[in-house]
Parts: sequence; C-alpha cells; structure tokens
Amino acid sequence: MNVETWLREAKRQIPALDAELIAVANFAPRRADRSWLVAHSDKKIVEAQQKSAEMMLERRRNGVPLAYVLGEKEFYGRKFIISPEVLIPRPETEVLIDLIKTLDLPEKVGFLEVGTGSGCIAVTLALEYPQSYVLASDLSPQALRVAQRNDILHEGRVEFAQSNLLKDIVLGLDGEPERFEVVVANLPYVNQDWEWLNLKSLSHEPEMALFSQGNNGLATYQRFLKELHYRLSNRDLDTDYLVLEADPCQHEALKRMAMRIGFEHMRTEGYGLLFKGVSSADWYPSD
Repeated sequence: MNVETWLREAKRQIPALDAELIAVANFAPRRADRSWLVAHSDKKIVEAQQKSAEMMLERRRNGVPLAYVLGEKEFYGRKFIISPEVLIPRPETEVLIDLIKTLDLPEKVGFLEVGTGSGCIAVTLALEYPQSYVLASDLSPQALRVAQRNDILHEGRVEFAQSNLLKDIVLGLDGEPERFEVVVANLPYVNQDWEWLNLKSLSHEPEMALFSQGNNGLATYQRFLKELHYRLSNRDLDTDYLVLEADPCQHEALKRMAMRIGFEHMRTEGYGLLFKGVSSADWYPSD
C-alpha cells in the first residue's frame, strides 16, 4: 500500500484534514507538513507505519479528539505534548498571552500560573519573556508530568509545584512578599447544567480540569480568589495584575468577585479578563 491509497480509504472514515495529519505523523519525516503527502503520494508504506496509522485511525473514528490521537497540539505557534491527563489547549486561551503582552512589564518579570495543566501558558510566557521567572502549579501530578515534558521540550525554564490552588505553594519564606507582577489562571469553570453545552465533545478530557460545581461554574474561581486575597493580606505574595479565563456568561460575576478582593477590571478580550490590583499599601490597613 502507498500513501495515496491509505489516505483515500482513511478519508472515507474520518474528516480529510484529520486523515492527512495522521498520515503525516506516521509516514512523513519529522517536521514535515501536509505538502509532503502530495509530493510523496506513491511512497510505499511499511508494515509498522501502517499498523501505527491504523491504530490512530481507529481511535479517531471512535471519537477520540485528534490532539490525543496525535499526542500534540499547537498553542501560540508552538507544538505541545498532550495526553488525556490534561485539557486540550484551545485557541481562545491564547488571548491570555495577548492580554499580558499589552502590559508594561519589567524585563525580569515574574509570572505565577495556577492550574497549569499541559503547561502551555507557563511555557509560552517563559519563551515570550526570556528573562522572566515563571512558577506554575497544578493539583494533578499527572498533569505536572506533562507540563514538565513540555518545559523540557521548550528550553526548560519553568519551575513547577504541586498545589491545590494556592494552598500548598510555599512563598515569602524570608519574611518579604514573593513578587509576581502577573498571576494568571485558567481554572475549571464549565457548568455542566449549561443548556448549550455539548458534553459528548468533552467526554475524553479530564473532568477535574473542566467542570466546577456551584456558583454557575465559578466555585473554583471563588475559592482561588479567597486564597489569593489571604496570601496578599498575609504579605507572602505581591502582584500587580490578574489574568483569568472564563466563559463570557460568567464575566460580570467574575468582575464582581475580583473587585471584592481589590482588583479592578481593565480589559476583556474573548474569554480573557485582565485585572489590575490596588497598590500594595492599600492591601493592608494601617494599625
């Protein structure tokens, strides 16, 4: 069997683009793109290649998302390793990077990401800000292993910590607040009761990273903001900006929640929200 024959049969079973990407992953040299398929349509497929491609084809035919089938997904122009232990990076999440890039930040900026998942946000920030310090946390050890692999794939500059939101992150050990100019979080916010939600399309992704019960999906954010307020008030953390992702139907409620702990809304773009904190002196009432 050659490439053209395999593709013709695969396209009868799954979308054409998906079939082509599976073919590239199995038959083409590393870093080749779909144009390789046209130039090498008559290339013979060896048995091992065909077996691997058929396994991928079957998984995709059974509804497994293409990113999990291929084991990778592009985010902000870079490829990231993806497994069923982490959410698939989505284009709407890229706006969080865009919002941060609108800020006037120092070269040696500090970023804290809570709920890093695959690490795509943290690693992207480390690459976009080469002199930055990036600390990223996640509750799931399986997710952290994926994030660490992605960090190694892209220069290896991020520090990781296993933590339930902010609870287990050790900060301010020297008696001074740990300084992060930006805190960013894409936490679980999907409400399973939304009428428009296609639960079947999400069935292969980790529920813990997707769904949040209570407060129309904002229960996790509510707890995170309480913990953030405590850390700021306790003077073991200092930050200027907060960048969050949520469904647009939740934005007004999230703005009110952030305002209650001293963050004013600056800008909304797509699913992303940018907040500016009050000055450090305002966090702590005078004696």
